[in-house]
Amino acid sequence: MTEDKNNLPHSGIIQDSVPSSANRFVIVCVLMVAFIALSAHFHLDRQESIGYSHFAYIPIIFAAFWWGRKAVFVALILGLDVLGFSIFSNSLSPLWADLVRVLFFLIVAFVIGELSIELQKTHRALRERSERLRKTNSSLREFAILRKAFLHIAIHDMKSPVSATTMLLHSLQTLLGESLTDKQEHLIERMHARLDEAASFLRDFQLFAQLEDPSQIRKQAKEIDLNELISDVVRANQDIAHNKNHKLTCDLEDNLPHVGGVERLIREVITNLVTNAIKYTPDNGSIVVRSRTRGKCVVSLEVEDNGIGISEENQKKLFREFVRIKDNDVAGQKVSGIGLGLSIVKRIIDMHGGRVYVISESGKGSIFGFDIHICPTDEGPLIRPVLRIPKNEVHMKEYVPE
Repeated sequence: MTEDKNNLPHSGIIQDSVPSSANRFVIVCVLMVAFIALSAHFHLDRQESIGYSHFAYIPIIFAAFWWGRKAVFVALILGLDVLGFSIFSNSLSPLWADLVRVLFFLIVAFVIGELSIELQKTHRALRERSERLRKTNSSLREFAILRKAFLHIAIHDMKSPVSATTMLLHSLQTLLGESLTDKQEHLIERMHARLDEAASFLRDFQLFAQLEDPSQIRKQAKEIDLNELISDVVRANQDIAHNKNHKLTCDLEDNLPHVGGVERLIREVITNLVTNAIKYTPDNGSIVVRSRTRGKCVVSLEVEDNGIGISEENQKKLFREFVRIKDNDVAGQKVSGIGLGLSIVKRIIDMHGGRVYVISESGKGSIFGFDIHICPTDEGPLIRPVLRIPKNEVHMKEYVPE
């Protein structure tokens, strides 16, 4: 029996193993005839009925499972058979005992029949839900394909005009040279800033599209020295931090175990957390990037700042796609961005089998961090997302989606 990989398992397999209606009728009739013959033998030859009456439950139970309440008629026929032989034979069993047996036949037929009806209703409901889930699953697959195609087309069609506009603006600035007035120079700088924002958006959008298929990205995994990566990112962002008079430092654990992952993606995560800390910390702030081992198999990275902080209510929204927190002004100025950065961070860490968390309070700074598995020592894959990282009861408040 073949199974469509796009479909959920079909509950009709159970239905296929049940005999057809005609076969059920034949089976019950054969069992009833056998019981009547057995009752005749016990009543007429052995002059007693107690030794065989329990065999009546076999056709009754089959009929109750297959026909529901109609099994009462089968129980009634078999009960009349018992009473008839008891009355017209010289059975030593008292009539009241046979009446009790017939009553139990009817009760068993009714109870099992009712249960059978409820089971059939449940079975039908499960089949209907399974079919709805199958259709929903198929629709989601089609939507995922369309979403991926849209992302690639949109990125391709947007990158070209942004790049061309940037080049033309540089050419115009070069041609005009010193003839530019201060106002014109200011306008060109603003245009460069907007184009840089658009280019940054497209880079995030492109990475977001690549993460749609994590199975292919995991093949690029290798052993990573997290401390070295942190140091590179911190050095690369020192100038940005210096422009705001921030003190950007590292607090790295010696002999930190290497982790398994895709280096460019882990670098993207660290860069995102560091640049966010710089953006959301007022001038003359302090930012620390630290690494620690936790237990025997987990490495933690944290970026701590003394910036504007995040309220309890807003923390659960942080890692959603295209979410911008309203009260994110720094020194009265709105921080630029489209709300993709932290959703990308979470996708990357989830893809690596890790976990993202945040500890923050409004006006008192934030700690953004993630846990990731150390590099496996066996010959298996470097990224194993099925492994569960235990929750740290001391310092972690894990991100939980609403």
